[in-house]
Amino acid sequence: MPATPPTRPACLPSHRPPGRSLVTRVVIVGSGPAGLAAYRAILRACGRAVRSGELHLSVISDTPDFRAPGLNADVLAGHLPAEANRTPLRRLLPRATVLVGRVTQADLTMQRLQVSRADHDPYWVGFDHLILSEARPDFRTGPLAAHLEARQAARLTVLDSDGTGVELALAACERQRRHAPARAPLSVTLLCSGELPGGRPGGPSPVRAALAAAGVTAHELTRAVHTASDGVRDQYGRLHPSDLTVTADAAPPVLPGTDSLPRDGQGFLLTDATLRVPDPANVWAVRTAAQGDHAGRNVARALRRREARPVPDGQWTARSVRLGHWNAVTHLHAPPPLTGAGHLHLILRGRLGWLARTLLLGAALPRPAERLRVALALLRPAPPARPDTPAAPRTTDQPTPV
Repeated sequence: MPATPPTRPACLPSHRPPGRSLVTRVVIVGSGPAGLAAYRAILRACGRAVRSGELHLSVISDTPDFRAPGLNADVLAGHLPAEANRTPLRRLLPRATVLVGRVTQADLTMQRLQVSRADHDPYWVGFDHLILSEARPDFRTGPLAAHLEARQAARLTVLDSDGTGVELALAACERQRRHAPARAPLSVTLLCSGELPGGRPGGPSPVRAALAAAGVTAHELTRAVHTASDGVRDQYGRLHPSDLTVTADAAPPVLPGTDSLPRDGQGFLLTDATLRVPDPANVWAVRTAAQGDHAGRNVARALRRREARPVPDGQWTARSVRLGHWNAVTHLHAPPPLTGAGHLHLILRGRLGWLARTLLLGAALPRPAERLRVALALLRPAPPARPDTPAAPRTTDQPTPV
């Protein structure tokens, strides 16, 4: 009787440089929704190999917590505590080695990354597959809130490119109205190098109406070329006075060693239809959770020596813009492959848009407890504004009696 052939392992080691361990190593750089989705996709496809130690997953993050995108404006406005938008990564990634640090050098030829950590000297981490989560840097609302509370900024300028700064500008105005209604109004200027969401520049839209009602001066198709301590100068030579300038959508950071890789006009890596970077071997780049899930499944297919699949056409997209508490504009788009006919555009405004935004933000959170906590906070009525402490009245100077 012929011998039974050996069982094919779940994930076979791919090509690696000489001298590398037989354990297959997948490294994910970035702990946002895209990186988390890639981890979960690999774990679903290769869970047995991960548990047996045949496949090792590592996640490199500059923060020990997961922060969901889209909630920064709610935190800044004071409707959501900052702790509600933080989940420890080690709780979400139990089967991965979480390295809290930053990549200081990428050697794509030798397939290794140099990692610098606060509690450790720089060291090299090898990889067989590398997934780069290219999310824009998460805007930290804490420093801006501290400036507003300390009354150190009377003129705020927000730099934006795709409408993300709309939420930040409106949330800053909302925070001051709630916490300091008796104070002089905050002067906010929004410089958007692209078009504001909601139609043509200058045309009627709920976004422009909300900005005008809040007193925000918005300039569309205006790019900042120079930032100084006293203001921002745009491409037309105009100076916008400012005490504090913040960038709502900074370009994704470029890892040292990947400078020569092709990128688009916004600084993101160019990939083929499978989300693989064409030049180096086994490097993938993702931006969204859907792309992270697809790249993770393609990595699992590559480990099984199968051909990677392109991103399928016909995925629906959603985008929501927060205009205030219980006020949002949510755009839903379904392409022809999903509708069976033409493109389907659905725009929800006001409270209905806010409910849709709450559902979308809840779906982006990794755990049911966080989804429930955030949903309850977002669906609460807005608390009344607290009165500001009035300043003591000034008296005229009196001569000192002799």
